Amino acid sequence: MNVTDTIPKIPPPPDAPVFERGLWSRTWFMVLLCLVFVVLDWNLVPLHIFPFVFIFPVMLVAWNRGVGLVALCAGMLSLTRILHQMVFSHGPVPFNELADTFICFFVLELLALLTLLLGRQSRRLRQRVHALEGLLPICSFCKSIRNEREEWVQLEDFMARHSGAVFSHGLCPVCAKKHYGDYYPPKKQG
Repeated sequence: MNVTDTIPKIPPPPDAPVFERGLWSRTWFMVLLCLVFVVLDWNLVPLHIFPFVFIFPVMLVAWNRGVGLVALCAGMLSLTRILHQMVFSHGPVPFNELADTFICFFVLELLALLTLLLGRQSRRLRQRVHALEGLLPICSFCKSIRNEREEWVQLEDFMARHSGAVFSHGLCPVCAKKHYGDYYPPKKQG
């Protein structure tokens, strides 16, 4: 049994993009989609254009999976042109086909890297919004907040960690009068 099989899958939040939910986020569906696009590209091979049909599956894999699967996907999709050449035209593979394959691979890898970073940033931002947007369990006496690890932390620490806010402390007039009534408001020197 694989270690990842024992970890329960957390469903994506309802505000996640459509390509993070349902079939779009399943590995087998991404592989099937890549195969469909390979067949589509093989029908476009006589056009000798950049395999634009590979952009969508590579970006989908990069958004939903890690670097390893996207590198494999981009490499295999790039090699399909050479495979097509070897299967259907029994001659040697021309140098320009090899050069096109390497260029295609590096362009797809760059696109995948940018999509991977964008997907990670999008998920992090969504988590921050959820942390600051939802109901926060707060102690009615000391105003500590219970975080996602069930620990009670001071309000200032929680907000600083989740929002980047920096706090300075002061004293409002109501509390100043309540706690320092004899000294508030300060008597004017005359």
